[in-house]
Amino acid sequence: MQHLRKLSDAGLTHVHLLPSFHFAGVDDIKSNWKFVDECKLATFPPGSDMQQEAVVAIQEEDPYNWGYNPVLWGVPKGSYASDPDGPSRIIEYRQMVQALNRIGLRVVMDVVYNHLDSSGPCGISSVLDKIVPGYYVRRDTNGQIENSAAMNNTASEHFMVDRLIVDDLLNWAVNYKIDGFRFDLMGHIMKHTMMRAKAALQSLTRDAHGVDGSKIYLYGEGWDFAEVARNQRGINGSQLNMSGTGIGR
Repeated sequence: MQHLRKLSDAGLTHVHLLPSFHFAGVDDIKSNWKFVDECKLATFPPGSDMQQEAVVAIQEEDPYNWGYNPVLWGVPKGSYASDPDGPSRIIEYRQMVQALNRIGLRVVMDVVYNHLDSSGPCGISSVLDKIVPGYYVRRDTNGQIENSAAMNNTASEHFMVDRLIVDDLLNWAVNYKIDGFRFDLMGHIMKHTMMRAKAALQSLTRDAHGVDGSKIYLYGEGWDFAEVARNQRGINGSQLNMSGTGIGR
């Protein structure tokens, strides 16, 4: 924290957190993690493939992941908490945001609403698609799930997907006091969802919600490609479409 305080004193205003909701690929139980033996790694010839092979061998069990494979948007990732069970992950996340705010730093959260890690009835990280099969994901004309966003694209053109996204943003803003949101592949989210999100967040007040929603900043990646290009699924959150909305891109 002392280093962050120095950065704040030097003029830094915001901290941008990579995805920190519950994502797949990292076990929440730290005792299950595996690591490369760095001493052994140092003995390998510098021009060999052995280093890469050693890393690949444990890549499904190590704690390294950027977090862009969401499972549950509204839940803090347990591997970042001292104890993944019980309320610790919730309490500690709130304490983190509070501590950063106290030293003058606002907290921006990277949100990934454009896709999900898994789908179908069997995947351990498939959640929404088990609740209402086929509803939360976007499909092509052959019935296959679109994956232009890397995996299992979500369909914000569907009413309850739109609502879930807006409700989730309100959860993070009100209950965790997040100061801003950066939208991964915003162009894959419908413009009406983005505008509803902005309106809902701006309606928050200190008296009623403990939050001044007018100060919450929104921005995202406004790329226009694949199945949403040129508004094929509805007016999307592309750079062109979001011009003049007050949402950064």
